[in-house]
Amino acid sequence: MPFVCHNGVFFPDNQPVLFVSNRSYKWGEGIFETMKVYRGRLLLKTFHFDRLLTSIKLLQIHQSFTPNELEQSILALCTENGCIDLARVRLAVYRDEENTTGYTIEAIPMDQRVMQWNEKGLVIDTYPYARKACDVWANLKTANYLPYVMAGRYAEEKGLQESLVLNTYNHISDASKANVFIIKDGELFTPALDQGCINGVMRRFLLQELKEKGWKVGQGELPENMLLKADECFLTNAIQGIRWVGKYRDKVFDSQCTKQIFDTVLAPHWC
Repeated sequence: MPFVCHNGVFFPDNQPVLFVSNRSYKWGEGIFETMKVYRGRLLLKTFHFDRLLTSIKLLQIHQSFTPNELEQSILALCTENGCIDLARVRLAVYRDEENTTGYTIEAIPMDQRVMQWNEKGLVIDTYPYARKACDVWANLKTANYLPYVMAGRYAEEKGLQESLVLNTYNHISDASKANVFIIKDGELFTPALDQGCINGVMRRFLLQELKEKGWKVGQGELPENMLLKADECFLTNAIQGIRWVGKYRDKVFDSQCTKQIFDTVLAPHWC
């Protein structure tokens, strides 16, 4: 039977560990990280823990654990659940009644194919029923995740692989589970953090690595007409890495530069 970790203690995953008074459940006072463990290593852990600690500080919660303690619990749980070679980990942190950090960790096995290049481009569209605020909370992965959840459901209902989420200025913020990059004439562009997008760890990693390797990368507003004029488009997150987009509405994209980035920038750290 799989286990979960609650505040450092392991419980069977079918055993309740949270009370109805939990403030993340009642008021959304929590944040989460979705992470990948590969061959016994927590990938991109520096970026994950940096975002987590920044989020805790912004929520004004007293931090009661260290990143090292969390990492050890994550790896121990993966070992216990038999997925230390490749696992999807969800760490949820919440404000408890004493205004300190409580947390739960889940770890489940992943299919090796998640690590591979997607040969068939994704088909995506825009989610029309919500607009992402560009406030101080916008870059965090908080428990208030409803616009992204519904955008994901919208994609499923429409037979799409993803839905793009717009901000209050009707510019592209990100997607339901990923950040967005476009390529035009060999140059990359992604929405800036002030556009309300999640401060994705894969986004941060790629911005750092691409600049070091000499790629031109811009950040700013991404209106739809920029996307429709782009040569390529790809989505990024910590679990699936880079996934190229084949079609947005009637716009068809190439994948040549995206595949080069996957092979030369991501794969050496990923596979």
